[in-house]
Amino acid sequence: MLWRRWAPAAVAAALPGVALRLSSSEAKDYYKILGVGRTATASDIKKAYRKRALETHPDQGGKKEDFAEVAEAYECLSNEEKRRVYDQYGSEAASNMNAANGMGGFGHHTAEDIFAEFFKGRMGGFGGDMRPGPAQVQPIEVKLRLTLEEVYKGVSKRPRVNRPVKCADCRGFGTKSQTKKPNCPHCDGSGHVVHQHRMGPGMVQQTVSQCPRCGGSGTMAKADDKCPKCHGMGYRHLAQDVNIDIPPGVPANVTLVVRGEGGTMPDAEPGDLHVQIEVAPHKTFTRRGDDLLMRKEITLSEALLGVQLSVRMLDGRQVLVKVPHDTVLRPDSVLKVSGEGMPGTSGGRGDLYVITHLKMPHKLTTQQREAIIKVFGKPHEEQHTPNEKTTTARVMRESAQELENAMRDHWDAQESGSVGGGGRGRQRSQQAECVHQ
Repeated sequence: MLWRRWAPAAVAAALPGVALRLSSSEAKDYYKILGVGRTATASDIKKAYRKRALETHPDQGGKKEDFAEVAEAYECLSNEEKRRVYDQYGSEAASNMNAANGMGGFGHHTAEDIFAEFFKGRMGGFGGDMRPGPAQVQPIEVKLRLTLEEVYKGVSKRPRVNRPVKCADCRGFGTKSQTKKPNCPHCDGSGHVVHQHRMGPGMVQQTVSQCPRCGGSGTMAKADDKCPKCHGMGYRHLAQDVNIDIPPGVPANVTLVVRGEGGTMPDAEPGDLHVQIEVAPHKTFTRRGDDLLMRKEITLSEALLGVQLSVRMLDGRQVLVKVPHDTVLRPDSVLKVSGEGMPGTSGGRGDLYVITHLKMPHKLTTQQREAIIKVFGKPHEEQHTPNEKTTTARVMRESAQELENAMRDHWDAQESGSVGGGGRGRQRSQQAECVHQ
């Protein structure tokens, strides 16, 4: 991130007669806030912060704004690099150092975090345990593709995951001596480096970036003491099999969080493993929430006289679905079988819905026609006049829905006048526009 700071004197010289107004962040005097002089030592600053933090802490009746301001002043002046930038360019520049690292105005800590880290939890009565917890390893994401049978019954999977693991050879220290690594000499333990570029009279451009030597950790093992296995990092990336238990009925496209299985690194809590569930399409069933849908083809005889359908469920059971003999099924009738759907994540089960598809015969024999006429009577024939045209219709193979889907684009184009004659269609459209005007 780039930021620019113009010296007030240079601005005044370039723009005579223009009054300068400093922003609130530029006007902050961190030394005055802590009650120390500009030549204060690091020890003086610590003592001053201890006194002012206790005076302004909200648990002791202080104002949150004052407490935050004291923390901001200490966070800046206790860091040698930030203090130097502050002394040269002001509080806005020091704050921008944090922003460049994606930390915001208070670095990676809040005012309470700074207070807690300073006192190391030794101050009773200040909001409980004031020690900030250790950092956590970034979560690792993995995708699992399951069959509907596996989701129905629940399953254990062991995917191979590439994750950071604390080095066993150096026990996470990163050194052959298994001692703490010294501060990085390139960034002096801050984890970042500052580059300044003069762009012209009174104008400075500054960039803050992660230290290329230590990778932002602030520490670096000496060359002769570096662990050869992890190259001084204290951890290695290894491909390992991780056991994941998938509960029955887990929804599709959900992410399961497996605590502590994302990897381990020095001075950090184990990370989590994020498991994204994908469910493959099934040849028989379609899942809708906790319910299952399926289509079943039945004959005309079964639709009229009743039917028994044998359904093989996802757990291998055979379920016999009976339709009473006095029930007539229409095309696309829906049969509901309660409690035979997917297991619910909160208990219970969904339902099974069987959508019947009526298979009609292509032709009837003479005996079949006579039997139908005997039962239902002859079909009704409407009378027509001698001048009326008589034509024979061709029976389409497609259903009404299939025809609708196949012809939708063609019909829409005809209705909009964009097909069937090119210019003529455009002319109709223009005429319609004139009428509506």
